[in-house]
Amino acid sequence: MQKEPLKIKTLKDNNRMSTQDLLQLITDKIKEGYTDFEIEGCGQHNIGGSAWALNKDNKLIFKISNPGQRVGAMALPKTEIIVEGSAPADVGWLNSGAEITIKGDCGDTAAHCAAGGKIYVAGRVGTRSGALMKHDPKFEIPEFWVLKNTGSFSFEFMGGGIAVVCGYDCENMNSVLGHRSCVGMVGGIIYVRGNIEAMSDSVEIKQLEKDDIEFLEKGMNIFLKKIEKIDLFDSLTIFSEWKKIVPVANTENKYKISVSEFRKNKWIDGGIFGDFIHDDFEVYSIPSTDNGRVHIPVWHQENCIDCKICFNNCPQNAIIQNNKLYSHDSKKCIGCGICFAVCPKNCWIMKDNRQEVS
Repeated sequence: MQKEPLKIKTLKDNNRMSTQDLLQLITDKIKEGYTDFEIEGCGQHNIGGSAWALNKDNKLIFKISNPGQRVGAMALPKTEIIVEGSAPADVGWLNSGAEITIKGDCGDTAAHCAAGGKIYVAGRVGTRSGALMKHDPKFEIPEFWVLKNTGSFSFEFMGGGIAVVCGYDCENMNSVLGHRSCVGMVGGIIYVRGNIEAMSDSVEIKQLEKDDIEFLEKGMNIFLKKIEKIDLFDSLTIFSEWKKIVPVANTENKYKISVSEFRKNKWIDGGIFGDFIHDDFEVYSIPSTDNGRVHIPVWHQENCIDCKICFNNCPQNAIIQNNKLYSHDSKKCIGCGICFAVCPKNCWIMKDNRQEVS
């Protein structure tokens, strides 16, 4: 049985240990029976991930400094990860049961897709943190505790779990949840202290009830001890300063818009989520003919040897032959491109039908 933590320094004589070598070393040492690690990192990724699967009988402890991305990614139960200082993006990504404590700030997407365990952060977290958190009723509810604030788009598409954003030292911020938080949220609870604005219309803000206060009071004591800030307990348990965010119940979400209306009125024209090609917003059957086709075939006579391969292989019988001249019947053609694919002389080419009909 291990008596002292295994200390690993990943930078020696200006030579940095690679992520692969570090993870392999940890794997080998766990197989030898080591359970307690102190890792002086140098930007290596995935430290403390799903290593518990290698030693299911004992709790694994990782104390880490200077980690890279994805600390505790896909980490399993009986794993405790403590980061001295801050950590970059993806802390606790797909966390599946580990307890992760970050004694500083986190980059973007902390607790992204977390499905179990607890994540404690002693500072701020970045954009899209808490997004896609979820809860399988067969396992414990995932928890995500943040001392200060989150970046924009936090908790989008959240489907379960509990998040607590304490808003400490954020009194002058317009919103401790950033901009457009909780977009598409369908499950879970977010407790928040401090100013919030520009919230998604898929959620509603409620006052705390007795059960909420009991949860926060008990959990706050544990959280602040983990991040060594227990002196903040009294100031953070004035529950009149807290609010609860939950998804709008389905019965209250009465107005729904069509995809066409969303794209016409909500899409940012020319933005990163805009359309790549012109869309006339007409709905066509699949497969479609005529103007509904994405591509159309165009025949060129130059190299044609009148082999009739295209004519014989068209699944729609859409090829028209007339005295060694070929064309297509737009009422039959679905733009599948088989004529283009089978022609041995490249006489058919496929053109963008949107450009042709616009």
